Amino acid sequence: RLILESDLTWTEEPKFQSFIGMVIAFNALLMGMETDIIWAGWFYIEQVLLTIYVFELCVLLKRWGLYFLSCRNPDIGWNSLDFAIVVSSVLDSWLFPGVTLIQKALAGDDHNHKHHDSGGANLGQVMMLMRMLRLMRILRLVKLVKSVRPLYLLVTGVVAALQGVVWVLVLTIVTLYAMGIMATRLIGHKMMFPTGMHVP
Repeated sequence: RLILESDLTWTEEPKFQSFIGMVIAFNALLMGMETDIIWAGWFYIEQVLLTIYVFELCVLLKRWGLYFLSCRNPDIGWNSLDFAIVVSSVLDSWLFPGVTLIQKALAGDDHNHKHHDSGGANLGQVMMLMRMLRLMRILRLVKLVKSVRPLYLLVTGVVAALQGVVWVLVLTIVTLYAMGIMATRLIGHKMMFPTGMHVP
């Protein structure tokens, strides 16, 4: 109720932004350690971090409403990416495991035995989707770029520079194309040589 009635202006304050940045940085270190170190406790830490991400997304949606994902929002790209990352994490960590547990609880051993072949294929597809969603967690590193201002400015600068590089590449291709046509006509078609002159 407090969140629903609050204006949520504190979401734009440096303290909250710094907290989210530290959470993202910790999550980045966690993913590196989780890759090489086998420990059952990673799961519970992951749930805490996911809860924080869901809370952040909820308060931002409450504060900005539809403008959060509106095309008029200059941060539509970052916001859409954040939304996709959090939703995929919720599906992977909460929704799919919950649905699987409910199915196992409702289905009896005889029912599972009769429909093992058909159910096995469906379960395999679900597991493949879960693995793909689990890989989406790596995209949380992109949130680190957004939360750290110098990194964000660096990325935007690189993107702006790439636009200039593309036009330089286009100009280079057009120039080489024009020079190729000119060389073919002048030398290949012997336009620069006197008529009847033999050119090896």
